[in-house]
Amino acid sequence: MESLVLVVAFLVALVLFTGPIGLLLTSKLFWDFTFTYKVIWWIRRLMVAALALIGMPVQMVFIFNQIPTGVKALSLLGFALNTVALKREFVRNIPWRMMFKVRSGDANGPSGQH
Repeated sequence: MESLVLVVAFLVALVLFTGPIGLLLTSKLFWDFTFTYKVIWWIRRLMVAALALIGMPVQMVFIFNQIPTGVKALSLLGFALNTVALKREFVRNIPWRMMFKVRSGDANGPSGQH
C-alpha cells in the first residue's frame, strides 16, 4: 500500500511541476544565458522537450479519468503551461493567432478573391 501512495505522489508531482519548470526553463533570462553556450542551450532544449513528453501524457490521463475536479483543474493548468513552454521553446517568434491560421495558396479560394 505504501508503494501505491509513492506512485500516486510521483504522478501528482509530475502533473504539478512539469509545466512551471518548463516555463522557467524557457524564460527570457534562461534563454539569453544559454544562447551564448550552445551545449547548455541544447541541454536546456532537450530538458524542456523531455519534461513535456513525460508530463503531458500523465496530465491527459488525469484530465480524462474520473478523479476529483481539483486535480483535473491542476492537470489542465499543467497541460496548458506545458503547451506554452513548448511554444516558447520551439516556435518563439510566431504569434499564437498565426499558428492556427490556414495559409492557402489557392487563388480561387476566399483569400484569393478581392
